Amino acid sequence: MAIVDLLGTGLGLLASESDITPQWVEGVMRGSGNLEDGVTVTAVSTERIGEGVGILSILQRVIPTYSGATKAPKSFVVKYPTDDATQRFTADALVLYIRELVFYRDCATSAPFKTAKCYGQAMEGDNTNFTIAMEDIGHYRGLNQLEGVNLDESKNLLEKLADYHAMWWNSPKLAGMQDVFQPLLNPTYEAVLPMLWTQGWPNVEQYAGHLLPDSVRGIGAIWADKVSWMLGNLMTPTTLCHGDYRADNIMFDAKEPVVIDFQLVGVGSGMYDVGYFISQSISTEVRRGHDQELVDTYLDRLETHGITIDRAEMWRQYLVAICFCVTYGVTTFGGFAEQNERGQQLLQDMLLRALYCVADNDALKVIS
Repeated sequence: MAIVDLLGTGLGLLASESDITPQWVEGVMRGSGNLEDGVTVTAVSTERIGEGVGILSILQRVIPTYSGATKAPKSFVVKYPTDDATQRFTADALVLYIRELVFYRDCATSAPFKTAKCYGQAMEGDNTNFTIAMEDIGHYRGLNQLEGVNLDESKNLLEKLADYHAMWWNSPKLAGMQDVFQPLLNPTYEAVLPMLWTQGWPNVEQYAGHLLPDSVRGIGAIWADKVSWMLGNLMTPTTLCHGDYRADNIMFDAKEPVVIDFQLVGVGSGMYDVGYFISQSISTEVRRGHDQELVDTYLDRLETHGITIDRAEMWRQYLVAICFCVTYGVTTFGGFAEQNERGQQLLQDMLLRALYCVADNDALKVIS
């Protein structure tokens, strides 16, 4: 087993909660320069966090007891691979874990939004077992995916997204980063996503068919064959996409956004992130009638960075992106029957939010 220590802090890998010992925690704090000589960790308690939000990794809050006064944090968060075999297969197939580690190492400190401070991270050199130890930012105000984001905060978040994209806009550095930060159009997505769609859509028709907007019912029959085309249309202008820019991955420190979860960072058009955020994180009632306004907020901010925009093309890409992003509601319907009543309602709500975004903007015409 070859452990690659990405930050040089001597971090040991976690396989389960039982590995979070006082000795392990003391190593993390001392290796990251946060624990003074003569102070030790005498005990540790943990609590699972993020259940129902993050499914590809285990997240736990670690609360150390120290032997004396210290500047070391009162708590921190650890992240390591899921113990669910199906989700672990997905994470490995899509090469997700290494993306987050490299982002924290190489990109986080220059990002225009706040991120959690990283105390240490490592990955095995011969597989994808990994561990990240990072700042506990649970005291910031979180957003809720299902409640949705209001218009003012959505505009704030889209402006911050534009600042982030502007840093990488058509950057020559991106070509050398795609081994880790994969392009949106890649062979794995082309093979896997149509399969997941065709598995999920029959359940959509069975359990939610009576709720679908009539104007977009035809998406079920054409979406899978359009995956390569849609992703190909979301590849330029090129930037570094967050890939999972949604309410559950965003907090606020007063009015300043704090962004987490960088496992889906990839290279492609920034309009993917824009369409994903608007169609997934704003309720239909709040979003309806404001799509153009929200997209223009993002584009206006890009222009303040000296970037020249083809607004007609960006709007077309927005329509492509919201059609593509219906997949998140559809693929989760594969397990609809196993959900309790509340879980089924949540799946329906997220699916309909995406489909009504497509319907309200007559977006299906761009992929038909």
